[in-house]
Amino acid sequence: MKTSGFSFFCLICALFFVSDTLAAQNLFANPDFEDENTCPEFQAHCAPEAWKEANYNGLQYINSSKGGKVGIVVGGEPVQRTYLFTELLCPLVAGEWYDISFDLNLRGAAFRPFGICFSTDDRSGHFDPARAHPVLTLNKDHCAGKIKKMDWMSFQGAFKATGGERFFYLGYFEQKGESGGKSGPAQLFYFDNISLTPRNKKIVLCAEADQRRAALYADDWRHIPPGLDTMPVLSTLPETLLASNARTGMPDVRILVAPRSDTLFLSGVCFDFNKSSLNAHYAGVADSLAAAVAMREPEKVLIIGYTDDIGSDAFNQELSLARAHTVQRILVEKGVAESKIFCEGRGKAMPVAANNTEAGRALNRRIEIVLFF
Repeated sequence: MKTSGFSFFCLICALFFVSDTLAAQNLFANPDFEDENTCPEFQAHCAPEAWKEANYNGLQYINSSKGGKVGIVVGGEPVQRTYLFTELLCPLVAGEWYDISFDLNLRGAAFRPFGICFSTDDRSGHFDPARAHPVLTLNKDHCAGKIKKMDWMSFQGAFKATGGERFFYLGYFEQKGESGGKSGPAQLFYFDNISLTPRNKKIVLCAEADQRRAALYADDWRHIPPGLDTMPVLSTLPETLLASNARTGMPDVRILVAPRSDTLFLSGVCFDFNKSSLNAHYAGVADSLAAAVAMREPEKVLIIGYTDDIGSDAFNQELSLARAHTVQRILVEKGVAESKIFCEGRGKAMPVAANNTEAGRALNRRIEIVLFF
């Protein structure tokens, strides 16, 4: 049977339409982490659009010529873990099966099984992994090939929805002593190309999907909990954040430019109570981190120190700044010019965990290192 040119054209269009419809079923916004979010608190690209880290620790983010990648920190102790978080474009449908997949890079570390959790309400600001119940844990059996410590690997699994789930969490949930749960220095794992799709292809994106995507992209704060996002921009940001607008032909007109940046963390138990020196557990980690920072040759470095809530505001402010200067000295020893480093102490402000337990207080005694390029 002959097929007219017009009919053939219609067939091709239909195939493209079906392909586009199927591809559009992904319930994650910015699934490849290509779109960059400019964080107002740092006036810099510091995270992927639509994605955050539960409890406001901040994500490790890279967006290079090879694409975007997002990293989370995993350690044997629960206080050494961060969790990737976002809101789905549409709630899950009760009784339906969903496929989830992502690419993972171990960066030389030992493999850890990663779990996925959902909630019907937003728990990102007070996410407690001890009370979370993963609907699926992706282990070595879910890998498409062999486990490799330095290469990207694809993982895929499936689960049945209970209905109404809107918020997504990804991370390491096993308790200390279980597989891969040995205590020790935290490791950084990177993710890319994450997908969540219904197996039932008759399920289409909900009417509010575009509106939800726009709202996720409009939410720019990453490191500061709601209610504190009216804080003034950091006063210690380098002068190079201002640049001339050459296109106007008026070099004396200056505009705000958001430079590329990465945010690194020393969290968990890096500082003992009431001390500004790194404890023995983290000294080696900080030394290696400093060497890595020096090799990347950032234009400017911002070091922010934090404390728990024990003690006066004045004492904690002084202590947090002293902790930032401790890391500054390590960076200088590794070759980073002191003139490039800015330090700031924020005391007990912006806790990432409750201060009513020792584990929570240890997590709040932390350092954030922002690299500007």
